[in-house]
Amino acid sequence: MNEQESSAALQEIQDLRQRCGDERQLAALDDLAAMLEQCATTPGSYLWFAGD
Repeated sequence: MNEQESSAALQEIQDLRQRCGDERQLAALDDLAAMLEQCATTPGSYLWFAGD
């Protein structure tokens, strides 16, 4: 995903946090949010996930 897609995905993190039930899921969302934030603020960057 590029920086525009990362920015859009960041807007959904808070809603996802409300749906998580345990600390491991919350920690994973925090890690994801950090990666999305870095991608969203770095023009020309991409975030690739395993399996892409």
